[in-house]
Amino acid sequence: MLIQQTSNPDLWNQVWSKSSQDKSEFWEWVERESNGIRGTKIQNYILTHVGDIHKLKTIEVGSGLGIYSFILARLGAEVTLLDYSAQVLTLAEECFQKNALKAQFILQDALGIENDLHGKYDVAMSFGTVEHFRYPQRLQMIETHVNLVRNGGAIVISVPNKAFLPHEILKTYLQRRNKWELGYEGAFNRSEFFKLARQLQLSNSKLIGSAFLSDFQRYVQIYRSTSIFQQIFGSTSAKSQIIEKSSWLDDYFGADLVLLGIKNKKVSYERKS
Repeated sequence: MLIQQTSNPDLWNQVWSKSSQDKSEFWEWVERESNGIRGTKIQNYILTHVGDIHKLKTIEVGSGLGIYSFILARLGAEVTLLDYSAQVLTLAEECFQKNALKAQFILQDALGIENDLHGKYDVAMSFGTVEHFRYPQRLQMIETHVNLVRNGGAIVISVPNKAFLPHEILKTYLQRRNKWELGYEGAFNRSEFFKLARQLQLSNSKLIGSAFLSDFQRYVQIYRSTSIFQQIFGSTSAKSQIIEKSSWLDDYFGADLVLLGIKNKKVSYERKS
């Protein structure tokens, strides 16, 4: 099987350059996550354990377009987007400016965070970032989140769930056809996240999932849009609107797993040479 390259700036500049002309997906994600199952759980956790969002300083690691930073900025948070892709930070800044939202944009490798950023934020978060690294960089990326927040600050790390088979099957199919463009992606399982929470000495740690039923419906639509499906079953009607629904399946089989935790000790992780 083709060995997928791990995350690097050249890879992601290429990915984001293809998105420069169409940002409609950004607005779809913003609206979905603002009031969706995952977004609501995250906002409630922050409110309960850290404080009112409009008083907080947040940083999104490997931010991409900064969908969650955008959501929190609309709620009054002081947000920072950090990424090592100059291409995507330019696109993100355009999205924020279009809505008259303020944000700080930092072009930097999350594996080499400057010390003056340590302990500066109330919340450090990432969405679809950590899974693109293998160990030991995988652990170093997560440690970066802990270093960035103050004592008592929260980390929010969202990654693909290995138990959500529709995505894993589609990813494998695209990789075998050399159509997967996102490099290495190693999905997480619940036990890996629980182990990391203990290792990082997080308090009030919690593992949540996105809306499984809605995620499943979206992937049904994705499968129906593929050429091989249409060759077998013919063309399908336009996509139907998906309304997010919560169920007991979410935290186990949702497309995304989210680790939530509070930094309860003044620990700092140094990157080994």
